[in-house]
Amino acid sequence: MFVFAVKINIIILSLLLIACGGGGTANSSSPSTQPPPLPPSPIENKVFSISGTISPAALVGIDSDVNDPSSEVHTRNNTFATAQTIDNFYTINGFATAPPTNFENDRFQSSADTIDNYKVTLQAGQTIRLQVVDFELSSTDATFQGDLDLFLFTSSGTLAAHSQSNTEFETLAVPNNGDYYIQVYAFSGTSKYVLSIDQVNNFSSHSKSSTYPKFVLNEAIIKFKPQVVQTLKTTMQFRFSHSSNERAVLSQFTPLQAQALNSNQSLLQEEPLFLSELITLNPESYEQYTTLNAIKALNQRDDIEYATPNYIRTIQQVPNDTHYSKQWHYPAMNLPQAWDLTTGKPETGNVIVAVIDTGVFLEHEDLQNQLVSGYDFISSPDRALDGDGIDSNPDDPGDSLQEGKSSWHGTHVAGTIAAATNNTFGVAGVAWDAKIMPLRVLGFDGGTNYDIAQAILYASGLPNDSATTPSQKADIINLSLGGPAPGTVEGFNFFQSILNQARTAGVIVVAAAGNDSSSELFYPASYQGVISVAATNFNDEAAPYSNFGEEVDVASPGGDVTQDQNNDGLIDGVLSTVVDDSTGSRKSTYALYQGTSMAAPHVAGIFALMRSIYPDLSPAEVDALLAEGSITKDIGAPGRDDIFGHGLLDAFKAVKEAQKLAHGGILPPQPPLFSSFPANLAIGSSSSSSITISNSGSPAKITGVTDNTDWLSVSADIIDTNGLGSYTINIDRADLSDSSYSGTITFAIDTAEDLKVQVTMVVGTLSLAGNIGTQYVLLINPTSGDAVSQALTTKDLDGNFSYQFEDIPAGTYYILAGSDVDNDLIICQLGESCGAYPVLSQISNITLTDQAISDLNFVSGVLSNFGALSGANISSMSRTPKKTLPITKRIIRGAN
Repeated sequence: MFVFAVKINIIILSLLLIACGGGGTANSSSPSTQPPPLPPSPIENKVFSISGTISPAALVGIDSDVNDPSSEVHTRNNTFATAQTIDNFYTINGFATAPPTNFENDRFQSSADTIDNYKVTLQAGQTIRLQVVDFELSSTDATFQGDLDLFLFTSSGTLAAHSQSNTEFETLAVPNNGDYYIQVYAFSGTSKYVLSIDQVNNFSSHSKSSTYPKFVLNEAIIKFKPQVVQTLKTTMQFRFSHSSNERAVLSQFTPLQAQALNSNQSLLQEEPLFLSELITLNPESYEQYTTLNAIKALNQRDDIEYATPNYIRTIQQVPNDTHYSKQWHYPAMNLPQAWDLTTGKPETGNVIVAVIDTGVFLEHEDLQNQLVSGYDFISSPDRALDGDGIDSNPDDPGDSLQEGKSSWHGTHVAGTIAAATNNTFGVAGVAWDAKIMPLRVLGFDGGTNYDIAQAILYASGLPNDSATTPSQKADIINLSLGGPAPGTVEGFNFFQSILNQARTAGVIVVAAAGNDSSSELFYPASYQGVISVAATNFNDEAAPYSNFGEEVDVASPGGDVTQDQNNDGLIDGVLSTVVDDSTGSRKSTYALYQGTSMAAPHVAGIFALMRSIYPDLSPAEVDALLAEGSITKDIGAPGRDDIFGHGLLDAFKAVKEAQKLAHGGILPPQPPLFSSFPANLAIGSSSSSSITISNSGSPAKITGVTDNTDWLSVSADIIDTNGLGSYTINIDRADLSDSSYSGTITFAIDTAEDLKVQVTMVVGTLSLAGNIGTQYVLLINPTSGDAVSQALTTKDLDGNFSYQFEDIPAGTYYILAGSDVDNDLIICQLGESCGAYPVLSQISNITLTDQAISDLNFVSGVLSNFGALSGANISSMSRTPKKTLPITKRIIRGAN
C-alpha cells in the first residue's frame, strides 16, 4: 500500500488519521469443574511503556496568560509595563476575554483578560495579522464566542495602526522601523487567537513607511436608523450637528463618554490600568484609542445604521501582492531566468502533467483554468470516501474520516507544478502555462498498487479499468507517493511492467525518493525508468528527512520546517495550494509543507517547461541530460553521488538544453537573462557579503542599483562596462534592535525587467526555538477513536517535552499532543498547538507487541488557517460544546 512521501509543516495544515485494528479480546473464565487454563503466552497480560519527546516548531510562541490553570507560566501582559517580549516574525497563540468565563476551574472564571500586550521590534512593510478563532459569527456551537481587535503602538505610546473589523481576521501594516507594542483587545466575548508577525514584502511597491488615515478625536459620523428612538441622544448627552434622522450627523463626545459606551465596562478589571498608563504616556493616543473603541461600540447598537471616524484625510495603504516572494524554492532552481524563455505553453496544444495523488480540489481559486479532465481510480468505496468506486470525478473530498483533518496533498502538489500565476493573488507555479490532469488514487488509509497502476495507464493513454482514455495523454506523471519494496517478485514485476508501458508511450515519470532519511529503496521512485527525486533545503543541503542511495537521480527543494535559513520570518517549507475545511466547507488556502513529495513536482514542472519548447523530449533524453550534468548544478561530491544524484535541477539550464534539442543542437539567440549568484542573500550576523551579477542572454546594461532600507548598502566591486560582475553588500547595524531584518536590492536594466535580490540579516543572537505551552499527550485507539491513556510530561530548558505512557497493553495506537489555552479540555483546536507522531499531516499507527517503545519524537506547532502568510497554517478539529466533549479530544486536567 502506498502513502504520501511528504512531511508537512506542522505550523502548515491537517490531520490524516489512519485507522487500523488493535487490541485483543478478553478471555472468559473457565468453569471450576474444568482444568485450569494454560499459562498465558509471554505477551498476554503484559504491559509496556511508550515514550518520546515533543519539540516546539520553530518561530512559535504562546500568550503568557492563557485560560489553562495548569499552564507552566502565568504572567499578566495587560499593560505596556508588563508587556510580553517576543521576537519578530513569530506566530503567537493566545486567549482573551472581556467578561469572566464563568466556567469552573478556568483561570479567568471570575475575572477578565481583556488586553494582551506584546513588545517587539518591527520593520516597515511588515504585516501583522490576528485570527479570532472563536469569532462570534463564525460558529454557533463554540464553547466561547468573541470579537477581538488589533492595535499597534510605538514605544512612546503613539497609536501607529489599528484593525477593528467585525470579522474573523484583523490585519495591519507596520508604518516604520522601530520598537512597538502589539495589543490584542477583547472588545466583547471570549476567544482563542493566533497572532502572526509576517515578513517584509520585498516584492511589493510599498515605500519605506506607511501611514494610517488620521481622524478627529472625540468625534463620529453617525447615521441613525429611521423610525427608531435614539436613546443615545438622551442617555449619553452627545453633541449633534443637527437633529434629522434622514442624513448622517456629526457627533461630539468626551473621552469619558467614549469609555462609558463599552458595554463590558462594568466587568473590566484591567482596562482601567491600561487606560491610566496610556493617558500618562501619550494623551493623544489615549483619545484616539477611546474614540475608536467608542465608534465600534456605536456600530453594535440597534438604533444606529453606521458610525465612522471623522477622517481628516485618507490614503492608500500598503498594497497586497502575490505570495511569490515566499517561494524561495523557485530562485533556488533559477526558475525566474527560465520563465524568460518559457512558462510552459507550447506553440500548439498544451503540456499536461498528471498528478497521481489524492485528487485535486477542483474549485481552488489558484487552479482555475489550470486543469484538464481527470479520473478517480480509487476502487474501494470505503477508501474513496465519496460513496462509490472509480468514477470520472477526480475532486478531492478529503482523505480523512474526520472534518478538518485531510491532507489535501494532491492539491499542494498540483499548485507547485502549475498554479495560476500573474493573477495578483496566491502562489506561482513552476510551469504555470502547463495543465494538470488530476488522477485520484489515495484516499483514507492510502492507496493500492492496482489503483495507482490504472491511473498510470490512463495518463499514458493506454487501456485501463475506466474503459476510457484522455483526449490527450500526459507528457509527465508525478508520483509524490510511495512505500517499501513489494513483498513478492510478482508484485515487483507487475508494477515495473506498468511503468515500462508508460515509458514506451513517451511519458516521463517522476517520483519522490521518500522521507525516511534512509538508503533503503523506496518505490515507485526506485523502479527502473523513473526519475527519483531527493529533497534539499534553502542552503542547497540535503533535507534532514530525504532518502538517499544509488537510485536517487536528481535533487530539488523540498523544504525544512525546522529552519528559517533565509531569515524571512517563515519556516522554510514549500508554499503551495491547499484547502481549509475546518468550518465544514472547503475553502481555498495555502500552506508550507516539507518532503520529497514537494521536491518531485518541482522536477515535473521543469520537465513540462522543457516539453513546451521541445515536445519530442523523450524519457531517454532526460536520462542522458541528467547523466551529462547539463541540466543540473553539482552540489555534492563531484559527479553523481548518492545524496543528490546528478545534482540540483537547474530550470534555466534545462530550458536552454531543450532549446538546443529543438534547434538541432544549436542554442538560439537569447534575450537578456540577468541572474544573481546567490539568487537571494542570507548574511546572518556577518557585516558584509558579495553577489555576482551575470547575463547569459543578449547584451544589456545595468543602469542603476538601489536598495529599500537604511541598513543596507551596495557598492560595485569588479564590474564591466555593462555593470556585470561582483558587488559588495554592506550591513550597518547601528541603532538596530536585536531582530531579523529583510531588504531588497534592485538592479535596473535598460532592456529587460529589473533584477531583485532579497537580503536578510540578523542583529544580536536570535533563537528559532518555539514555545508551545503546556502539552497534553494522548494515546488513542485508532479503531474507536477513544483516548486510552494520557502521558506524564516534563519540560527541559530547551522547551522540549519528554512524555511517557505507562502500563500500556499490547495493541495498536497513535499519539496526539497539544495545548489547551482556553481550558475547554479539548486539544488541537485552532489557536492552540498540536502535534502527532511522526508528523501531524500523516499520523502513523504504533504497534506495541512484546517490548517498550521509545524515541517516538515529533514536533508540535500552532494551528491556524491564515493561509500562505502564516508560518503556522493548519486546520483545526471541530469546535464542540463544553458539555459534549468527544473522548478522542478530551484531556484530564492535572494528569501532567
